[in-house]
Amino acid sequence: MADTIFTRALAQAAAVHESNQALAYQLHVPENTLLRWMSGRAQMPLRAFHRVIELLIEHEKAAGAAPQREMGVAQTLLSFNVGVAIAWCAQCQGTRFRLAAPHTALAMSSLLLCGSCSFAVVHGELLARLAAQAIQHSRHAAAPKSGTKAQRGAKIIRIPERR
Repeated sequence: MADTIFTRALAQAAAVHESNQALAYQLHVPENTLLRWMSGRAQMPLRAFHRVIELLIEHEKAAGAAPQREMGVAQTLLSFNVGVAIAWCAQCQGTRFRLAAPHTALAMSSLLLCGSCSFAVVHGELLARLAAQAIQHSRHAAAPKSGTKAQRGAKIIRIPERR
């Protein structure tokens, strides 16, 4: 199983819903499709990822405040990435974040502060932007280049018309 923000969020949502089948129903997809997303064998659509984040935030709100636990260092800086795509602050483009409430567990509804400018962002929203960036990057990398390799290296020879 691949370890990405997509697969981790799906595993967390499946645990919250107590089964893969219940999560597949919430996402309006066949269970086999969900299992391919969870294993990392298929790319999860951005709309489905947004729905997973919404479901996790709804669960966190219904369960009340996130349970308190020590995270070691109170001001640990966090960074988030998917491959080469890195989550960044919308205000200063900083890539390091810290929890606004330092001694709490990181949850989708957690408020994060940019390590550089202290701009606030919700963890789930930051991950949604990162997912969009990662999907855009993978589509760009998979897009066919204009012309074939032979066409790009070929010389064009113009033959004059005969009269």
